[in-house]
Amino acid sequence: MGSPLATAELQELVQLPAGVTRTRGCFLLHIRPERLAEYVEVHQRVWPEMLDALRETGWRNYSLFLRPEDGLVVGYFEAEDAEATQKLMDAHPVNTRWQAEMAQYFVEGTSAQALTQYFHLS
Repeated sequence: MGSPLATAELQELVQLPAGVTRTRGCFLLHIRPERLAEYVEVHQRVWPEMLDALRETGWRNYSLFLRPEDGLVVGYFEAEDAEATQKLMDAHPVNTRWQAEMAQYFVEGTSAQALTQYFHLS
């Protein structure tokens, strides 16, 4: 078995148009197993100002998926420019408050991990 691909090496292999990869974002999070139910409940009542901030910064078709066996969360969103949209959201004061509230649910020492898109069926 070969060594794992570095992100830069993987990007060189991807043969998707920039218009496809630029407009989609996907990430992983790890939720503490004992806090899963509460984490899901909180997301049934996302603050209206957080929803507004997501829309204002350009997030569309945003979804979260959960694998309850181990607390793995997959997040997916679309935007005109996913990287720029993510940066806008990272700097938004409402997001700063939301992330501070959500930190209690994440496995200690983990953070969102961006995933590389390598296939798309249009």
